[in-house]
Amino acid sequence: MIENKRTNDPKGVRRRIIDAAYDAFVTQGYLATGMLELRAKASVSGGAMAYHFPAKRDLGLAVIRSRVAEAVRKTWIDPLHGCADAPSAIDRIFGNIIGELARKGSVRGCPLNNMSMEVAQHDDEMRDALGGVFAIWHEALSAKFQSDIDSNRVVGIDPGSLATLVVAAYSGAMAIAKASQDVRPLVDCRAELAALMTSKYFPRAPAS
Repeated sequence: MIENKRTNDPKGVRRRIIDAAYDAFVTQGYLATGMLELRAKASVSGGAMAYHFPAKRDLGLAVIRSRVAEAVRKTWIDPLHGCADAPSAIDRIFGNIIGELARKGSVRGCPLNNMSMEVAQHDDEMRDALGGVFAIWHEALSAKFQSDIDSNRVVGIDPGSLATLVVAAYSGAMAIAKASQDVRPLVDCRAELAALMTSKYFPRAPAS
């Protein structure tokens, strides 16, 4: 007879809790989600929850620093590195997001934007953590625009200001898309940003 032994996997338990919290915070909101509910979603004991996250804000910070930051990296920062210039990258990113939302048939919103609107005014440390993610996103965009200047693809732009515009335009369009459950605001934003980039960048050589 084989004895069943309880597996001691604290890292796995912690990951399960964070995954459940991230999904709940993005779907229904940080303030509306209770710790008892998260215990049930993650299938963990009260002792395990208290050991890893003594307070809800500890869990909120972990979600921001891991899952929210990772979502921004995968959605925005990594694709920036895979394109020749900023306009191509931004257009591709919007296209990917619009396509994914259309396939899902629903819009949950930007995780970073969602949590920022809920908690930034209530907790200094969480606000700083969210601001840090925004800063990394902004820095990546700004660096891409600066690379285009250095490569003589464009002149007369302010990389930081243009990065701010892109972040703000996307965040606003995503908020409207979430409220209306319609990707049209993102489609419009993509088109207007593409037109703006075309007006600022040098004409590109036709593809061979």
